[in-house]
Amino acid sequence: AIDEASTRQSAQFAMQRAKELETYLNALRLHPVAGNSQCLKMFLTMPDHLGIAWPEVSSSIFTRLTEAGTNTAVKVAEGTSAVIAELNNENQIMAGEDNSELLALAQSEGLRISGALQSVPKIENAVALIAEQSQRMNSNGMEIQKLVNSVLAQETEFKVPFEVLASGLLRCGRRTNRLAVELGAAAQAFTLQYKLCRYERLAFSDRRSALIRRMDAQKEADKKSQKFVMNQYSLQSMGNTSKLDGYGRDAAMSGEIAVDALRESEEIGHILQCEIGRITQIRRRDWSMSLRVMAANMREAHAERAAIWESCRNALDSSNVEDNWPVIDQQQIHGSFHAENWSNGEHHNLQGSIHQQQQHAGAN
Repeated sequence: AIDEASTRQSAQFAMQRAKELETYLNALRLHPVAGNSQCLKMFLTMPDHLGIAWPEVSSSIFTRLTEAGTNTAVKVAEGTSAVIAELNNENQIMAGEDNSELLALAQSEGLRISGALQSVPKIENAVALIAEQSQRMNSNGMEIQKLVNSVLAQETEFKVPFEVLASGLLRCGRRTNRLAVELGAAAQAFTLQYKLCRYERLAFSDRRSALIRRMDAQKEADKKSQKFVMNQYSLQSMGNTSKLDGYGRDAAMSGEIAVDALRESEEIGHILQCEIGRITQIRRRDWSMSLRVMAANMREAHAERAAIWESCRNALDSSNVEDNWPVIDQQQIHGSFHAENWSNGEHHNLQGSIHQQQQHAGAN
């Protein structure tokens, strides 16, 4: 977004991005979990400049450049091997993961995310190549039509095949462009899942952070409890109840912190499982539908393009283009060829006789 904002964009591009942003915000507002988030409510109701809370849209160019550099470094670090290594069982267990369902889910999602990061850009590039092909065909058709109008305007016997070719290229280019638009619209389901991969990785990272906080809080609570138990008898015998009460308060407070960390980690794990299940259902439904739409669009487009070029061939056949080309008499060609050979032979014989006469005069 920062790169796109640094260049001049058309009004059509701005309207398209505004529509996409409105759709995205409405989806967030209706989301069962994100819709109740305080961050989202603050974003939608904050009266001040957004750059105060989000440096990506700050009015200061230095703040935006710093944030852009950080995001670029994060994007470079996002690779498929990093995804698999990040979500494997070893790292999850080291973070303190003890839920077998989440362990299996992290392993399967790591493989799926790595596959999506590799495959979805290829689909987008294929759609871009189809759009580029349509532009090339339209450009070639316009150039050939320009040639017909400027150079071959008076040559009626020569301009017919060029007009047919230009018409075929223009019609096929328009149909290919429509195919690219249809495929791009159908590929939005894949692009959406591609963008969600990053947020899913962040969700697993939140789960690992919560597990680490839970382990640290539990260790601290165990240490405080052990300290209270070890000093309980000695402090009671000495009558130092105030210090003993302090140890007891520290142990109880540490226990409450450990319980809160445990509750937080369990809540994050539950939300993570629910969200992955919801996204999986959406992906299965939308991807299946998108693949059917893309297959139907490609079949229809190829049939129409084949019909276009078939009509061009019929137009060439019906126009009798070959009858308009100049016909050369083959007998005349052979006759001129023999005459040329005879004249060349006579010329060589004449030169040979002149040379013999000059040699005989020199000898006398």
